[in-house]
Amino acid sequence: MGYNYAQENHNHEFLSSTDYEEDDEGVLHNHRIAGVTGPPIRYGKSHVHKVDVLTDTFGDHFHKICDTTGPALYLTGGKHIHLLKGTTARADGHEHDYYFTTLIEDPTNVPDDKKC
Repeated sequence: MGYNYAQENHNHEFLSSTDYEEDDEGVLHNHRIAGVTGPPIRYGKSHVHKVDVLTDTFGDHFHKICDTTGPALYLTGGKHIHLLKGTTARADGHEHDYYFTTLIEDPTNVPDDKKC
């Protein structure tokens, strides 16, 4: 499936966790990630989204994530998700890796024949 002009104005929610790392005091921990992507940006015959968010705080620090999703991965019914894989900004002597998918774009737009 290619880029659909009807999907030009949308974004995606996301929530995930980072991997575990030790801070500068040797404490093993991870962080929660949650937010909403920016609007779609054309990318070839598809589109991507910018993600600019802070993780939750652990102890005395948090991490910034500024990244771009991969292109749309289409699901049954024309809905889609995006993958995002990267590394947070360094804070408190370390960084974290993350790997997650966005949530389905417009999950409440269920066709009448699929409703209970």
